[in-house]
Amino acid sequence: MKALGTHIVCELSGCDPVALSDLDGVQNMMIAAARIAHATILESSFHRFEPQGVSGTVILAESHLSIHTWPEKKYAAMDFYTCGDHTDPWLACLHAAKVLSAKRMLTTEFKRGIEAKNGTFTHVVTATEAKDRQRTA
Repeated sequence: MKALGTHIVCELSGCDPVALSDLDGVQNMMIAAARIAHATILESSFHRFEPQGVSGTVILAESHLSIHTWPEKKYAAMDFYTCGDHTDPWLACLHAAKVLSAKRMLTTEFKRGIEAKNGTFTHVVTATEAKDRQRTA
C-alpha cells in the first residue's frame, strides 16, 4: 500500500492552560515541531482569541501542521499532515505533547492518497492510540 502522505489527528488533554494561551509560545512550538519532523516551512499564521485560545497553521512544502487551543478546557486539537518519505509527523506530535505538558494524548493516524485501481484515491486508518503522559518539570 503506497500512500502519498501520513496524517495524524491528535487530541491533547490536561495541557498547561498558560502555554495554550501564549500566542508566541504556541507559534514557536509549532515551527519547532515542523523542523523536528524534517519538514520544509513555507509560511505560518497564528491568531490569539479573546479572552483566550490560539489557532494557527504552519504551511509546509510537504503539507501542513495546525492547532486550535481551548485553555479553559486544557485541550488542544492538532493535525500533523506530511507527504514524502523524508518527514516524520510523529516527531512533531510528540514534541507538541511535551511542550504543552499534555497529560493524555489520543492519536489517529491515516495513510492518505492511496490510489485505487479505478483512478480514485482513498485513505486508511492505520493506528489509533491513547497514551497517558507524565507531566514534565
